[in-house]
Amino acid sequence: MENLHPLFFIGAVVVLLLMVLYFLPIGLWFAATVSGVRISLMELLLMRLRKTPVKEVVEGLIVATKGGLNLSRDELEALALSGGDVKNVVNGMVAAKRAGFPLSFENAVKADAQGLNILESVQEKMRETQKVQFE
Repeated sequence: MENLHPLFFIGAVVVLLLMVLYFLPIGLWFAATVSGVRISLMELLLMRLRKTPVKEVVEGLIVATKGGLNLSRDELEALALSGGDVKNVVNGMVAAKRAGFPLSFENAVKADAQGLNILESVQEKMRETQKVQFE
């Protein structure tokens, strides 16, 4: 044990630190925290281990929070793992809320599963509503 060089220990610590930084997306955690999304590093680590697209889910949570939606990490993670488009669903729901159209998470997921671009659908519905108001 006396023959081990101190550089061996330093190298081991650096390798361990790089592994931790790979599995813990600290940048995403910081961005989420600054944006008002409460998510722990442990949740992010578990998402990474479940092979969830962590960036997609965290960005969806940030957009949802900034858009005034109350979506959970579990909902968005389940959507992402099932092959759904988190960005399409969240952006569509935010647009629907701003336009005053009721759109539940379940209905948005169903629309996404059918291949609809929810944001475009909401914008189209807004144009139709504006035509009716002006006529």
